[in-house]
Amino acid sequence: MTKGNQKKPAAGAKTQAAASHLLKGEKLSFDDEATKPKASDEELNSRYAKGEIRIVTEQARYPLAGILGMLKEEIEGEGGKKELRYKRDPEYQRRHRWSVERKSRLIESFLMNVPVPPVFLYERDLARYEVMDGRQRLTALSDFYAGKFKLTGLQYWSDLDGRSYSTLPSMVRDGIDRRYISSIILLKETAVSEEQAAMLKKMVFERLNSGGVKLGSQETRNAVYGGPLNTLCLALSENDNFRRMWGIPLDPSPEEKEADEESEETVDEPTAAGTRMFEKMEDVELVLRFFAYRQIDEFKAGLNKISEFLDLFIVRGNNFAPALLADYRTMFESTVSFLWEVLGAEAFTVLGFSKRPTKIVYDPLMFVANSAAVVPHRAKLIAKKAVLRGELEAMYKAKHDLFAGRRTNFADTQNRNHCVSEAFAAAIAKTQK
Repeated sequence: MTKGNQKKPAAGAKTQAAASHLLKGEKLSFDDEATKPKASDEELNSRYAKGEIRIVTEQARYPLAGILGMLKEEIEGEGGKKELRYKRDPEYQRRHRWSVERKSRLIESFLMNVPVPPVFLYERDLARYEVMDGRQRLTALSDFYAGKFKLTGLQYWSDLDGRSYSTLPSMVRDGIDRRYISSIILLKETAVSEEQAAMLKKMVFERLNSGGVKLGSQETRNAVYGGPLNTLCLALSENDNFRRMWGIPLDPSPEEKEADEESEETVDEPTAAGTRMFEKMEDVELVLRFFAYRQIDEFKAGLNKISEFLDLFIVRGNNFAPALLADYRTMFESTVSFLWEVLGAEAFTVLGFSKRPTKIVYDPLMFVANSAAVVPHRAKLIAKKAVLRGELEAMYKAKHDLFAGRRTNFADTQNRNHCVSEAFAAAIAKTQK
């Protein structure tokens, strides 16, 4: 058990331990921008003249009648495989999808020639595009032309409620067909590297979305940093026990919700906070945090700049080898399973003080529970789960200020890791007796 006056581990020992737990190919370096000297006026002028960090765009207009075909168009990709010219990967979609009423209002806007904001495309390769901003608009249009919904809730053309595209009066249908939606295309030559391209995409995406509903950090990340690591985080966020620990709905899709309501099976009750987390994709961010936090020793800003830390990590982590990502999946699933077995739904709460899960507890608990010092003893800790719970409760009581507030600097992060590690060590020692 950690005592209040116990000394912290020596810095050298801490660094050595930090390096030893990382897997092959996992270690990344994180440059601290704050320590870099400011560029001189001469250097700034030279960088500007070279066109450094300058967005290259072009504009295009697409007739609405061609949207459905455009989004289905396939071209030859690597190895002769067919791929869509315009990618709208489902994982990019925000979790608060447009209702039929909102889709219908968009169609009404085009019918009345109300200006509609342009969509934003990124040229991932020559004449191959990712739809970054405007997916909901394009999806609404393609669904309408495919006859997937009927107009409803129209404000000025309510007589058209209940009509699908194919059943519209001929002149009304022709009127919509002659409308266009504009696009702004961020061209491939904007960036000199994949990493710079990802950062510029994020910057543009955030500024395009600054006037509407503010996107959460992970929603933005999900839109612009697509890749193998991001896909893995999305998949792992669906872990049932993980969702239970955070009060996140187990089956959040509207269609499945309706089915559940009609069945007699008991489902876990989500919390309001957990539902909000799901809507803002914070559950996906929590999975990413677990992987990134393994290298928190290398990021001297601690959690003060956690969003910047996660951005850097996912950009580089998307290039991790498949074998490393497979190890990531195993370590996340086994750690969540262990904590569920030993601490249950309260795992990420300050035991004995609060019923609300917090990231301040989640980070060090997941980190230590996955450490080499703990993994071999998981079975014994599960068998004597009251022992570990008691040690953690006593530690939280002794170090309540460290876990109750918003202490997020580097030293506080390291102290929490140390305190949780000592609590586990004390519990493991007691299980050996």
